[in-house]
Amino acid sequence: MTRGTQAAVGLHLAIMVAVLVPPLVVRATGTTIYLETAPVDPRALFRGDYVILGYGIGRDALTPEEGEAARETGRPIYVTVTTERPGRLVALGSERPQPRPGEACLIGRSRGDGTVDFPQIAQYFVPEGEGRLIEQQRGEDLLARVVVSATCNAVLTGLEGR
Repeated sequence: MTRGTQAAVGLHLAIMVAVLVPPLVVRATGTTIYLETAPVDPRALFRGDYVILGYGIGRDALTPEEGEAARETGRPIYVTVTTERPGRLVALGSERPQPRPGEACLIGRSRGDGTVDFPQIAQYFVPEGEGRLIEQQRGEDLLARVVVSATCNAVLTGLEGR
């Protein structure tokens, strides 16, 4: 194998590792929180069975003016929640917080209407044919199990009943 081929293979392996390792690190070292889900109307033909999730802590979290300003700047919104089951909203801010014991933080984005969405944990892929059942359960009866790192990165690890 030539040096160029070795470098190309090494680069491809490094990219794969860089994409796969961060979520695994969050799962292994993060704090688990449980969030109430909120109904969202999903449907996508070509992506397989998945459920789009909204979260109650993000609804009307900002005033419409704050939401529009945050959407226009594109800056993330850091949402601090409790680690109790289900998690409750503690604080919102534009700077990364230092959560206290019993708290965790998530990175959100403003929709512009006062609602905060959480792109890292918005989709959950499910076994074939189970998407409709889960969509019907969303709301107060369904909790999302989310593992959150100290840097506010989140991985959705499962859904379960209250």
